[in-house]
Amino acid sequence: MIKSDNMKSKIWICTMLILILSGSSAVSQKPVQNIRGVVMDAATNETLPGASILLLEENTGTSSDTSGKFLFENVEVGRYTLQASFIGYESLLIPELLLTSGNEMVLTIKLEPALTELDEIVVKPSIRKDRPVNSMATVSARTFSVEEAGRYAGAIDDPGRMAGNFAGVTTVAPHINAIVVRGNSPKGLAWRLEGTDIPVPSHFSGSNVVGGGGLTVFSSQLLANSDFYTGAFPSEFGNASAGVFDMKLRSGNKYKREYALKIGIQGIEAATEGPFKKGGDDSYIINYRYSTMALIFPLLPEVNYSDELPVYQDLSFKINIPTNKAGTFSLWGIGGLSNSKMKGTDNPENWTYPENREQMDFHYNMGATGLSYSRSIKGNTYIHSTLSVNGSEHLYYEESRLNESNPDTLVPLHDIRMINSTVALTGKITHVFNPGLSMVTGIDANLQHYDLQGKARNYETEEFIEIMNGRNNTGLLEWFLQGKYKITRDFYITGGINVSWFEINNEYSIEPRLSANWNIFPGHQVSFGYGKHSQTEPLPIYFVTKNNSNNEVIFPNKNLKRMKAHHFVLAYDWSISPQMRLKIEPYFQKLYDVPVVENSSYSMINFLSDWTFNRTLVNSGTGTNMGIDITLERFLSNGFYFMTTSSVYDSKYIGGDGKEYRTRFDGGYVLNLLAGKEWEINEKNLLSLNVKFTFMGPYWYYPVDENATEIAGTIIYNESRPFEYRNSSLESMTDLTINYRINGIKGSSVFALQVKNLAGKQYLGKKYNLKEGIIENDFFSSPVPFISYKYEF
Repeated sequence: MIKSDNMKSKIWICTMLILILSGSSAVSQKPVQNIRGVVMDAATNETLPGASILLLEENTGTSSDTSGKFLFENVEVGRYTLQASFIGYESLLIPELLLTSGNEMVLTIKLEPALTELDEIVVKPSIRKDRPVNSMATVSARTFSVEEAGRYAGAIDDPGRMAGNFAGVTTVAPHINAIVVRGNSPKGLAWRLEGTDIPVPSHFSGSNVVGGGGLTVFSSQLLANSDFYTGAFPSEFGNASAGVFDMKLRSGNKYKREYALKIGIQGIEAATEGPFKKGGDDSYIINYRYSTMALIFPLLPEVNYSDELPVYQDLSFKINIPTNKAGTFSLWGIGGLSNSKMKGTDNPENWTYPENREQMDFHYNMGATGLSYSRSIKGNTYIHSTLSVNGSEHLYYEESRLNESNPDTLVPLHDIRMINSTVALTGKITHVFNPGLSMVTGIDANLQHYDLQGKARNYETEEFIEIMNGRNNTGLLEWFLQGKYKITRDFYITGGINVSWFEINNEYSIEPRLSANWNIFPGHQVSFGYGKHSQTEPLPIYFVTKNNSNNEVIFPNKNLKRMKAHHFVLAYDWSISPQMRLKIEPYFQKLYDVPVVENSSYSMINFLSDWTFNRTLVNSGTGTNMGIDITLERFLSNGFYFMTTSSVYDSKYIGGDGKEYRTRFDGGYVLNLLAGKEWEINEKNLLSLNVKFTFMGPYWYYPVDENATEIAGTIIYNESRPFEYRNSSLESMTDLTINYRINGIKGSSVFALQVKNLAGKQYLGKKYNLKEGIIENDFFSSPVPFISYKYEF
């Protein structure tokens, strides 16, 4: 992680304070802004004309027009709660809405059909604050909003880090956004965008952990409300064993052109959205970002010889084109380029650690773009399809000066080239038979091209050998069916199946899913969920190369089965008050067909990242994850909110030697304490202070093989004693976010100070001191500040 310049940080902070004070002292008319949106059926996306929309704080209301649209004009900026209702549908309360002068508030409100007669008493509206967007999700699912990603401490506008606030979820380290779900490896999480699977959307993905990187390649400001699943997910989600991050891009404002400029340590950004022509229904939104540190870092003095120069940029967009009769078309895309270099030094006097003598060049580039089509038919059928193309590229070259007597000579350590591209077609049809019965079916067809080449140094033989080789095409096909049946207003069940075929190993998988929800009495829900899930391994695992007895190249892992898991979840949800809820979820996961090394403790359950991977695997391993997740949350009300998430869990596996061990991720417990307070300044500006405390059991490590480490001059772990060591039984971290928004007449300014790891010390493993010839602990203990200024107009 790059260390920021202290002087520049102080200048940023002083500047922010001056502007805050100057903005606070200005007394003027309170700015106003518009609230507009559309009301739709949650299943069919059919618009609902004549729906009633109430703005509770203003005690005013309106109705949606013949197109389902509504508008509140010239509303004073601030926090609002909106209520939507329509005959034959469940009423809905949407709290915590933040109206600013910089942007109009544009809402898409989806109502669920009610299983009631028209003459029945109108029931109290539900508050849909945390419930998933997907109506088929019953357990282990949570939605999050864009505004929360900027407000919650530790989220730093990053969707990946935002998920770390939820129960059962941790991130690998403060500087890495890889997600560990209920003791599973980060590689078990599926990333989806606009209904299709995509490569990991993180800059520098795979540099430390497969499944995560440094920063998500697009800002959370482009996201619509999105869902995060931690287990027993609906049948439309395949090829995921741990969880699913189902992200949606929002459409741009089709009524008014709006702009945003942002500068900070995280990056320099520019965004724009609006209609292509005034009065039309089409819209666009686009955001571009370039890393600030790439500009600043070369100007800073060299601190040591292992500093990396990170360079990244990304572009995200969505074009939305509705038509009167033919449906809606949208063209969307995300793309990110990231490169990190380390040059080391040829002066042996400066070789304190192995990285000081190494030269490294790492690239991760990814992109995904697609054309989506959706249409409502006859008011009870909705179709959605996407044709997309995505790709990723890992290029990693590392060499080292291993000989002090000849420091100019560089010896290659790694030469990795992994290129993947996928053409995907997804289609989904939703049909509502009646208010109590709906069904969804669809396909997900992926044709993938891969080009994999890899060489690595063998420290025992000192040879530079081939470890991976593959260039061809493969496919993954999925079909799913799922239905939801409301037996009564207070009890419903969902059931479904996912059927898939993977071409590399010619394996079929049939995966049933089942869940039920019962409102036992007002404010109290009990739910159950079951799902069978499977996931392919990272492609390089299948194309490990070995030489047989005839010195012929073979691929011993090409016929590996997919790892599979049974998920069982119970849930109790208590709405203590309109602003507070308690959720308790015990769960059990049984993993099987896990790839392991025969007669060894090695298991892919524990996989983080390994550029030198060349092991022969078999599907004889198993594993279990069990625990209980608890969430106590007070939604933002009267300027205050808090959320406490805690998990107690146990994660075990059986390796290729038939013995049981704890997994790498068996921390045992995690506790997040998150709270925030907002104050109105001069009745128009908003100051918020948000803090997060995390306490968790650290992950486990192999003990170091001291003899092998001394010979190799770098850390070598003893894999015969898996996960016996961790530096302590407790790790803690404190995150802080301070936001100050100045609402002007024509725009708004946002000053933000976001700090990860304000106080904390995370153990990262061992490092070898070349000068002293000793093994040392490696910690991540420095704060990671993100200071920014944004202007919206």
